[in-house]
Amino acid sequence: MSSSNKPNSNHKNNGPKTYEATDGLDDFLLVLEKYFFATAKVQFKHDSQNNRTGLVIDLYHNFGIGECIRHFNNGDWGNYNFAEESRSNISKSLKKALETLNKKSSYPTDILELSLHFKDTSIIIAKLYKNGIAEQASKILTAIGKHFIYFTKGLTEMPHEIFVPVFEDTSVPSNTSEMNTKCGYFDYWGLYFDKRQEHEALIYSLHKKKLYDESIFLFE
Repeated sequence: MSSSNKPNSNHKNNGPKTYEATDGLDDFLLVLEKYFFATAKVQFKHDSQNNRTGLVIDLYHNFGIGECIRHFNNGDWGNYNFAEESRSNISKSLKKALETLNKKSSYPTDILELSLHFKDTSIIIAKLYKNGIAEQASKILTAIGKHFIYFTKGLTEMPHEIFVPVFEDTSVPSNTSEMNTKCGYFDYWGLYFDKRQEHEALIYSLHKKKLYDESIFLFE
């Protein structure tokens, strides 16, 4: 994948530009696969007006989310030390890898979306600010473990997808005073439950440890 990031010469000049893989991408993906124990795939979204590139990353795991949480919380994720004081190693390594990628890339590059696909569920993390996903990856995994029993309804139902984060739709009138319109990564998450032919969409409040109807929220 390591090739120059420049327009494809086979495209007409007046057509949409396509870009080859960013220099240094192979090394970046190796870091992801090493620390997340997954197979990594990436899509590019190039913003020609602002001369920057966004990465949409999918990580595919051959185990369930429960195994991920257990090893992460026990501090025995592979051969790495993830004790409470050093769990930020994932974020530190991810940030360092992103910095290295930017030094080699022709355009400023950031992660727009990071999806972790386990055997039983998927976690979709959206960008809130520059380098936000890289900075918060460790804390998000920690929060998943701490709140797992609550958003799985007491371990009785596994959500098909977990969206981190979601935002309140302020255009919809609401009498629910508990909701906070200023949301970050650790305020509200969106949950999709697969109900055979139907899908149940709920919002989980990390502060209240409660589930809400999704109608007053926007999924990002």
